[in-house]
Amino acid sequence: MEQDFSDHFWTWYATDERRRLLVVCELIKALEFLQAPAETQSSQIPYCPACETWSMMMLPIASFLEEFPPDLSPSLREALAAVWLACNELPEESFRCDDFQMFHLEGWDDLRSVASKALHELDWENLQLHVDEVISELRQKLFNKQG
Repeated sequence: MEQDFSDHFWTWYATDERRRLLVVCELIKALEFLQAPAETQSSQIPYCPACETWSMMMLPIASFLEEFPPDLSPSLREALAAVWLACNELPEESFRCDDFQMFHLEGWDDLRSVASKALHELDWENLQLHVDEVISELRQKLFNKQG
């Protein structure tokens, strides 16, 4: 039987694998953003939506895929690969600098759908209430900062 992702998460937490946990938390936050409604996405980006979305919300997916732990489920890898593919297949007109309406354009609904599936594979339902607290704790321990 395949282990739930949240079991891996809490094992890493218990064994103090801080960097791995931070990468996972950043991945979860990125997927939460990518699966959110267009209005929410537009309101959460402070400056250039294309640049901020690419660097803060899409690149964590690629980073996780590059460092994907071998003991995790193939279905999770497939789900994240589908999200990364959807990110890269957004039409140019749907991914432009300074266009806060870009989240309403072609390709974004497909991206939202695969991001939602990836969150499900990450056992988001069991982790979502803890991620912000874990991020804060990890940042404080790793970088000696608050927030």
